[in-house]
Amino acid sequence: MSQVQNSSTSVSSPGSAASSFDLLKHSFMQIWQVVAALAIIYTFFFVMSPPFRSLDTLLSIFGQASILAILACGTTIVLISGGLDLSVGSIFAVVGVAVGIFLAEWGLSPVAAVGLGLLIGAGLGALNGAIQVVTKVPAFIVTLGGLTAYKGVAEILASGRDLSRFPDAFRFLGTGNVTPVIIMFGAAILTGLFLTKTRLGSRAFAIGGNEEVARLSGVPIAKSRIYYYMLGGLLAGLAAVIEVSKLNFAMPARGQSYELYAIAAVVIGGTSLFGGRGGVGKTLLGMLIMQTIIVGLSYMGIGTSYQRIAIGAIIIMAVYWDVWRRSAR
Repeated sequence: MSQVQNSSTSVSSPGSAASSFDLLKHSFMQIWQVVAALAIIYTFFFVMSPPFRSLDTLLSIFGQASILAILACGTTIVLISGGLDLSVGSIFAVVGVAVGIFLAEWGLSPVAAVGLGLLIGAGLGALNGAIQVVTKVPAFIVTLGGLTAYKGVAEILASGRDLSRFPDAFRFLGTGNVTPVIIMFGAAILTGLFLTKTRLGSRAFAIGGNEEVARLSGVPIAKSRIYYYMLGGLLAGLAAVIEVSKLNFAMPARGQSYELYAIAAVVIGGTSLFGGRGGVGKTLLGMLIMQTIIVGLSYMGIGTSYQRIAIGAIIIMAVYWDVWRRSAR
């Protein structure tokens, strides 16, 4: 009997190793496909637009991408778990206005204002998750309602208020392009560690891959989902704090359509819109692709209306590519 077991072990191990190697190879190829796409797009604008050929432009791309990339890190977690949050742009607006009130009217310290702002973002995200879990209403509908409702909250909070001229200690967070980029990489690293090194993060892949199998395996689906939406709201709040600091004012109009840019960046980076697969590093690359296109088109004199058309087309193509990859399996 022991001989049979030993024989079985010796046969299964190479197969397991081969499977792991294939998975690693597939992931590696996906990343390099996104890197290659970014290089081609950047080279195109480098050749076509002389003003694009400067270090300042490159730094500007990273700087402008940083805020949306932080928000997209949260979207990555939600999408991997099989969820969807269309309200993060409105959560962004609520947190921005709230932090502005804390600083301009309440006179709170920057640390207290930022802390409360992050709690508001996390709370609104958790509320989305709780409503979806309790009511069983599809996440699309719940967060679409949140998009509208939270936007109204931001408008009510900001009504008639001059939310600007914040303390220098707070403005340091959004200074230039360097500080936001450092915060972006910090948020991405922590998000990546959460997804790969924690039990709750690993469960996101299991739930998004096959929710029924995850449930039968004892994974607490409802509680986990609330945490994922909470983290999405938290990172949306962090992105709002950085932008308010950078602009030195807060207004409810900020954050409009940010959820679409975040979803587009996540899907372009290779995270599946249907859950179970993805990574935050790919999300950063996807956001850089988006921002390179926007900045490049601007340098070529193409207006914002046509830029939106281009981004819309990119979203459709990215989702189509994701669907095609799933059907080709």
